[in-house]
Amino acid sequence: MLDHRLILLATPRQIGVLDWRPGHLHWLGDFPASTEGLAAFHRVVVKHAQLPVLLVVDTVDEDYRSEILPHVQGRARDELLARKLKQVFRNARFTGAWRQARETTGRRDDRYLLAALPDADWLTPWLGVLHRERVPLTGIAPLALACQHLLDKLRIQEPHVLLACRLNNSLRLSYYHHGLLRFSRLIGGDTPTQLPGSAADEIAKTQLYLTGQRILPREARLHVLLLDPGGQLDSAQAPLNADPAFSTRLIDMASLARALRIPDDFLAATPEIAPLAAIAGEAMQLNLAPPELLQRHTEFRWRRGLHAAAGIIALLGTGITAAYWLHAQDLTDQASQMLQQQQQLDARYLSIARTFPIQSAAPEQLAQTVALARQLGSGQPDTGALLAAIGRAIDAVPDITLDKLEWADDALTAGDGTRVSLDASLVPFDGNYRAAMQRIDRFMHTLQAVPALHDVRLRSSPVNADSASTLSGRTLDAGAGESPAARFSLGLRYREARP
Repeated sequence: MLDHRLILLATPRQIGVLDWRPGHLHWLGDFPASTEGLAAFHRVVVKHAQLPVLLVVDTVDEDYRSEILPHVQGRARDELLARKLKQVFRNARFTGAWRQARETTGRRDDRYLLAALPDADWLTPWLGVLHRERVPLTGIAPLALACQHLLDKLRIQEPHVLLACRLNNSLRLSYYHHGLLRFSRLIGGDTPTQLPGSAADEIAKTQLYLTGQRILPREARLHVLLLDPGGQLDSAQAPLNADPAFSTRLIDMASLARALRIPDDFLAATPEIAPLAAIAGEAMQLNLAPPELLQRHTEFRWRRGLHAAAGIIALLGTGITAAYWLHAQDLTDQASQMLQQQQQLDARYLSIARTFPIQSAAPEQLAQTVALARQLGSGQPDTGALLAAIGRAIDAVPDITLDKLEWADDALTAGDGTRVSLDASLVPFDGNYRAAMQRIDRFMHTLQAVPALHDVRLRSSPVNADSASTLSGRTLDAGAGESPAARFSLGLRYREARP
């Protein structure tokens, strides 16, 4: 599953591992900060090395600053935040900035929450195990950010909220303005917060600090939420409610389990999973991990994206293949139906054809007989009109002498007219074949101009222009007695004009 991941809760004394995916939680145990604990943690990491990991840190050594910075974007914002983080937190390795909102007045600058872990050397062994096993680290988030998502699950609407959460024998006080983290501090287990009134005193001191730092307005009423699975913070509710600056409410485990949608007995057995279950699946708003620790997760996201794209392409290919297969099956069924229809029509045709009378002649012979009958019935072409048409063309060209004229009327091609063959010669001829060909072309155009004559073509020429022929004969002798002639033959068709 794409959302399957490990969520780690790290403290200077131990680290806890939660195997999370939507609708399923499995607590893998707590591992102390010792050689045996590191070995056991290493075995768990090796077993789940393919899963991304989110590290939630709960430590006293943390620092929060609210800053108003110019509104810039892109590379300029990255450079501005890098300079500001180095200026505020010096050489701290684990730092981060979260752009929470934009001012509505003035220059409309951006309001940032800067956070850092000034002393986090105790994280090095745990991070070393993750690095050696090439585990994709999603990020490092403070526990106060996880508690912010916890408030969102509980649907807390008050503008000024102080969450007092007691986990692992430590008291964490976190202030949220309109649901966004502004400040958090952890009071370690060596501080006697379990004594009557000490938790209320710490909450009052925190309220004074927030007011002095102008994080909390002086006239604002602070809404305090007490979350303690052991019930040791119950005694702080009465003295806080007695102060008009506070309004206090206890968060019972049943309401918390319903908000997180986890079993009551599972939450009662491992109460530290509450903030981890709240931040699971949420976007990283404040990431304290340096870029070099996030390289494996970047590669993991690219690899997962490629796998998802390949899966989508494979799914689309399967769908298209199925569609083409169904279409091919449909075409096959249609072809089978058409073949059956053809066979039925052929059978019907054969059954009907058996009732036809026996034919003594083929259909082609019948067609020729009908054409011949039409030709005989139409009468012979008018010879006088044929000769008159050709004679008018010869009279227009006096240097053409007619040698022979033939015509034929084919009964089966009556629609094409009468075929005419004409043999003629050029008299006189001075031996200039180029001029002779030009005179023949003019004579052909003259014949073509006659309305009854069509398809005039040259059958034989006085000059053999075939490239395969050989040159033979002799030149013209000017002293020869007989007059030379250039003979040629033409073919044409005569069609009588329709009235």
